[in-house]
Amino acid sequence: MRALLLGLLLLLPLRPAAAAPAAAALAERMLAEAQAEAGSRDCETPADALARILCQGRIRVGVRGNYPGFGLAQPAALGEARSGYEVDLARAIAGKLGVGLTLVGVTPGNRIALLLEDRVDLLIATMGHTRLRDGEVRFVRPHYYRSQTVVVGDRRLKLPDWDAVRGRTVCVTLGAADTPTLSKHGARLLIFDSPQQMLDALRLDICTLAMHDDTFFATSFADRAFNARFEVKLGISDLPWGMATAQDDRLAALLDQVSIAWHAEGRFLDAARRNHIGTEFLEEARLVWRDPACLDPAGAARPDCLAAPVDTAIRPTRFAPRVEAVEDWIEARTGIDLNLPMLKSEAAYGMFLRGIGYSLVLVGGALAATLGFSLLFGAALCARGGALRLPVRAATTLLQCSPLVLLLFFAYAVASTLLPYTAGVALVLAILMVGIYNASYASHAIAEAHAALAARRPGGRVPFRRAVRAASVQLMSFLVNATKGSAIASMIGVPELLNALTDVTSFTSERVMTYSVLLGFYALLVMLVVWLTRLAQRRLDRAPPTAAEGGALA
Repeated sequence: MRALLLGLLLLLPLRPAAAAPAAAALAERMLAEAQAEAGSRDCETPADALARILCQGRIRVGVRGNYPGFGLAQPAALGEARSGYEVDLARAIAGKLGVGLTLVGVTPGNRIALLLEDRVDLLIATMGHTRLRDGEVRFVRPHYYRSQTVVVGDRRLKLPDWDAVRGRTVCVTLGAADTPTLSKHGARLLIFDSPQQMLDALRLDICTLAMHDDTFFATSFADRAFNARFEVKLGISDLPWGMATAQDDRLAALLDQVSIAWHAEGRFLDAARRNHIGTEFLEEARLVWRDPACLDPAGAARPDCLAAPVDTAIRPTRFAPRVEAVEDWIEARTGIDLNLPMLKSEAAYGMFLRGIGYSLVLVGGALAATLGFSLLFGAALCARGGALRLPVRAATTLLQCSPLVLLLFFAYAVASTLLPYTAGVALVLAILMVGIYNASYASHAIAEAHAALAARRPGGRVPFRRAVRAASVQLMSFLVNATKGSAIASMIGVPELLNALTDVTSFTSERVMTYSVLLGFYALLVMLVVWLTRLAQRRLDRAPPTAAEGGALA
């Protein structure tokens, strides 16, 4: 009923509303004052961003280059021409200010950093207005667009609720604000720099599901083949999109008024129609901002008419201030921009601790499995009878010829068809596969040592313990390999540290330091295992041979 009423209202001839002239008049006064000031003072020391833009005669606007309908950049061979709804808005704003325009390509991972580093003056880059981002930039209001985050998947896939994403691979883009929802429900995330890469991965079945704004998927669903194969499975709350400046100054205040006027006049709506994107939000906003009740006597917006930012803020850890103080101290003294997001929010810190816990269990289990299967397979390979030795030799040789990744996925495929697939099941599978894979090599080393000892005493019986002792160096090396290879278990859904930090990276956009922590963790773990194996090796070397071993060598 609401949609029908809205459609009828839009078909009626619109009378000039008092809101549009009032907001536009205030914007004109603000711009005229800034222009007068820029013309009368020394432009080498502009008072703020607006004064600098007017003095330099150019505004730098950050826009996306890979988002259909909103911001697309053609290849360099075609002159880097940019098009889209947001690009049109950037051009209109430059025209309003009477200055030239420099379009700067930005991504979700660097857009706020470029703004804060004064490399752009304004962002119009598909950025959702959240309370968390309110602490970093100043959003222009009213907003210029709105989207809903959706999860898209194959039509044949049953996905009744969020719990059903557990264990499934979901493609997301770097910096997506809603990925904690996926992580909380046990999804495995694959992160891509661009939405198009994410979409290609979905089409190629690299991931089961993909999550992004419904505005991005709109172009894909217009394609008949894509629409026949995929559908929206789940949705998250609406997210308003806002232009953003680095600080709350006259540029932001001026754009507030311009936005009110352009909504009321239908300029946002016209730009959206030219670029063939959804217009429902803009149609609603035009009605809102044509209402004089939404403006105060000066022509500014009343707060109750402005859409609120979405509260996606994650609770900070109790020690977050101390972590930030350490980061600032290191940057001040070394110039290194240290960022430890896994320690500053409860969600990220929880993922971090769970990842470490799973990694330690995984490595410990892989070491035990490698040792156990090495002794088991080695005993079979050293057996006198061929009935046991030959099948085990064939199986271990086949394991040596198979990549560990393939073994993990094979185990995943079998297990997921037989029982509900959980993080615990994934952990057990990973321990078994990593152990069996490394044991296939270590057991052959034991068998070769046994054969060499037997050759020195033809007809004599060589104790298995002596063969294990002779192959201890190789056995220790495969225990170290088991430690190194444990992180690959993230590929089948084990929520170990690599998986946890990937989830943290997806919504913090911080990569370098996050993965440096991962490398440091595994480096320390490997060094610990190397130290323990060397210690064990030295003890074996110092231990006197048993009576049986001495007799075998006599």
